[in-house]
Amino acid sequence: MYKVLFADDEPLMLEGLRILLDWEELDFEICGEALDGEDALRLIHSTRPDLVITDVRMPVIDGLELIKRTYESEHRPRFIIFSGYADFEYAKRALKYGVSSYLTKPLDEQELKDALKTVSEQIDIERRVSSRHEAISALMQADTVSRLLMREKTEEELHSALKTLGISSGSRLCCILVQGPSPDSLSIRNQLNAINGEEPLRSIAAYPFTAGSRKHGYLLVSPQDGPSLDPAMLRSWIRGIRGLYGAQVLFSASLQHYGPENLNKIYQEALTAALCHPGAGSREAACFFQEQDKPQVALLPAELRRSLLQFITEGNTERLSTVLGDVFKIFTAEVNNSSWIDAFLANIKAELLREIEARGGDYAAWKKKWFPPQYTACCLPLLERQTEEELIEAAEWFAAAEKSSREDGMVEAVKEHVREYYREKLKLQDIAKALHVNSAYLGQRFKKHCGSSFNEFLHEYRIEEAKKLLRRTDMGISDISTRVGYSDADLFAAKFKALNGVTPSVYKKS
Repeated sequence: MYKVLFADDEPLMLEGLRILLDWEELDFEICGEALDGEDALRLIHSTRPDLVITDVRMPVIDGLELIKRTYESEHRPRFIIFSGYADFEYAKRALKYGVSSYLTKPLDEQELKDALKTVSEQIDIERRVSSRHEAISALMQADTVSRLLMREKTEEELHSALKTLGISSGSRLCCILVQGPSPDSLSIRNQLNAINGEEPLRSIAAYPFTAGSRKHGYLLVSPQDGPSLDPAMLRSWIRGIRGLYGAQVLFSASLQHYGPENLNKIYQEALTAALCHPGAGSREAACFFQEQDKPQVALLPAELRRSLLQFITEGNTERLSTVLGDVFKIFTAEVNNSSWIDAFLANIKAELLREIEARGGDYAAWKKKWFPPQYTACCLPLLERQTEEELIEAAEWFAAAEKSSREDGMVEAVKEHVREYYREKLKLQDIAKALHVNSAYLGQRFKKHCGSSFNEFLHEYRIEEAKKLLRRTDMGISDISTRVGYSDADLFAAKFKALNGVTPSVYKKS
């Protein structure tokens, strides 16, 4: 159903619009009527119609000004305008603001129906696009929260993400993990909206995220002066969300902590709660991390974890296999919670992703390969073999990357490409794609090696070639500009003077 608003200074015209068509049959509902532009503007803000049908000539604010002001506001409905023949030129000025149709008085029933059909099709397209944008936005936000909790953000990304999520040093934070199948994103959004309509949960923001195979969760953020995220409050919140899930899921929650520096801590506490109390969540609203649970984290010593990461990034596949075997011995002996095992391995891979990206690897390709995992953790021998294959592949990549770094062949390849194709339109992104590396990393590596950026090197090389042509040929400045890769002779002249202190014409005469 689409909402439509009428605006005309003639009451008879408004009445005529009401009875001219069966609006409900056309899937429209009338949400308001206005006798002048000012009243119409107020109703647009309060009723948020999908369509406004308005006369061009009205008192206080005319139709053109109404359209202009609405166009500059947050809510932009579609417009159908009508007027007498004498106002045609005046009405055409409104078309630049995206008016859908222009009709003349007296209104023809079929013309209005055709115009409404066009508008409804336009609105449907906008709604589909908006729905896709919302879905993409939700996925991007979930990825951002996951990376925050797992320390995958750079300082610049961290600052931007915290600002977007409204997290400050005084924010109360809590992590709730859910082990089991995840509902679809639309159902989650609808349920969160329902929870946020209740007191005292209204002040608590909840951000969904994924955390590996059959594991996802919510980052809860309460402002400094908002409600405390104590167990009673969390149980209330979980009861509100539990309707999305069956009986087999397990909720585990961290303690409340303050400020962004504790984001990874609340994630680890929620994991530990699930490890130490694997059955509690089936009987209660959730299992909660407790201070006495801390020794349990030592099941996987930090040194063992560091060693595993070290041997992978060093490309030492033999030592890697040995350490990974020790890790799985601990899994077999002490841990029977498959989701917790999966989360531990996901954290290892998350750290490797950061290293791969820092060394110019294809972050997106490795992430697609590793997340979500294609295995189940219920069969530990199979999981160990699959994990070993994945980590050995990563170790081999690091070994190859280190060799490439020593030889720095990529930088030389870029310079050679410039020497051969400087006459053409060159972009570092295209060269990086051909070399299968991240363009930002390649640019940094090039500058470190050469002392100048790729674009600076390209300009310098082109200008040196231009100087040879200026000295050795009678070619015109414009022709030389084109010959060395500049489509704009003025840009060529400016770059030439910047590098040589004189214009090309002066250089040629000297």
